[in-house]
Amino acid sequence: MDDGQFSGRVAEIRTIVDNCEANRFTVVTAAPGLGVSWLFRSGAVPVLRQAGYIAVVFSDWQGRTVSARLRDAITNAIHEQADGGFVAGAEPLRDLLETAERQTGWKIAVLLDQFEDYHRFHVGTDISDSFDAELSNAISARTSRFVIGMQDSAVEPFRRLSQYIPNLMGNVISLQPLTRDTARELVRKAAAGAGFQIEPAAVDLLVAAPAAASGSGVHPLFLRLGAEHLFDRERVLKSDIARVSTIEGNGGVDRLILESLDPVIDEMGITHVELFFRWIQLLRGADGTRTAVTEKALMDYSGKWDRFAMTLLPVLLKEGILRTVELSPGQAEAGARYEFARVSMVPVVYDWWIRKEAAIVARQRAAFRVRSISIAVGAILAAYGVYLYLVARKII
Repeated sequence: MDDGQFSGRVAEIRTIVDNCEANRFTVVTAAPGLGVSWLFRSGAVPVLRQAGYIAVVFSDWQGRTVSARLRDAITNAIHEQADGGFVAGAEPLRDLLETAERQTGWKIAVLLDQFEDYHRFHVGTDISDSFDAELSNAISARTSRFVIGMQDSAVEPFRRLSQYIPNLMGNVISLQPLTRDTARELVRKAAAGAGFQIEPAAVDLLVAAPAAASGSGVHPLFLRLGAEHLFDRERVLKSDIARVSTIEGNGGVDRLILESLDPVIDEMGITHVELFFRWIQLLRGADGTRTAVTEKALMDYSGKWDRFAMTLLPVLLKEGILRTVELSPGQAEAGARYEFARVSMVPVVYDWWIRKEAAIVARQRAAFRVRSISIAVGAILAAYGVYLYLVARKII
């Protein structure tokens, strides 16, 4: 299914393009999962390219070579979209962009996605001291167009750049949850794009699901999960109509959303599932968000399954459930850590954990009842045996 069917961001895309046309620096903020990455990659970039821009999205903020990798990404975009013979040196970002625009005759738009990761990995390090200055210089020059996207939690640390960039927060787009009317229209478009008719009542159920609620609106990620899994269920049933009866038969929309990872987890095998169940208690922080955990901590917490840890980690990375996090020396102990790939994934995984724990408790209680009954029956039979023995001996 085309994620574009779930955008609902036409006005925001238009604002980004208009700001680029006016050479205005733009900041996009949002709560986790509200779609900044989609807005950049599937929304703004195609429109900017149609408008005559070399458009590049960069989000690879880990490691010590951030500045070099950003210049490489820009150079690759120039090669792909405008001039395959363009040669970049080791010049600062500002000089690279000025040279590229002068030589190619194209305007360049640089969209920096997931900027909260830059703050998280580098703020307060020698890397940020250098990159902050280089980026601020390029933005302030107004040669190329910059759009920076980040989660709301990163706004305050980002404000430190106001001493270098005039009017830093002058053009802010704050992504909001989808309105219910927009959400309904997007579900209908998504159904059509997936080859389904959809019952109007099914649309209403998807939009009104508590698990997809976000304030007074609808969370686009969870709306997408609910719709996608409804369509998957209908395919299994060989139906081309998305129906209320299928939603109800699967326990409601919330179950469609919160059980969206179940098939992926179930395919991991019994031992890996049991080990992943253990790890969730480390990977989910006390405040309900994700926590970066060292490989050693995961190994230590694995118990009798520790020998399976090194085979489970690649599976979780491949399936996009976890990602690696390389924290800079000085912030934390060196070395790779692991965390959930997206903050918005945490409630889905935790719901699976709760259901798994409930099933374990139910099995333990059932086993305890069986043992209790067995012990009681055994005691009765033993007492009856003693009684028969005494009767036979005419003791009673």
